[in-house]
Amino acid sequence: MRKHIIPMALFAVLATMAVSCQKENVMDFVPETTASEVGTVYTMQYAVDGVLHSITISNDSEWDAFMLTIFALSREGSKINLMDENRPANGFLTKETQVYTSTNESNASTWTQEKVLGGYRVTVVYNQTTREYTCIATR
Repeated sequence: MRKHIIPMALFAVLATMAVSCQKENVMDFVPETTASEVGTVYTMQYAVDGVLHSITISNDSEWDAFMLTIFALSREGSKINLMDENRPANGFLTKETQVYTSTNESNASTWTQEKVLGGYRVTVVYNQTTREYTCIATR
């Protein structure tokens, strides 16, 4: 009887191990659903004192953070140039120029964002003496 118990127990252990080593069938799992935010993605080119940078912006909070950074750099004395990379440039021909001056950073930021999204290249300069933002949009 002992001769039959040990081989049977060993067979049971080996059979259990063989089943546990089988690959799982991928089709047995329910695929996860993913939600994605539908929105517009902007790729912005901007130059800080002539040094070109690029950033991808995909939502309003990223826009707000980007504009805060841009205006903080201008307050530190940097000249900022902004352009939506997705909009075609007009080359050297400048047909229209608009100038906006404000002491209110929020108003200047809103105006700058509207003009950039409207296809303009915008230059932002801060005058520390008058504490005034000058935003120049060219198209």
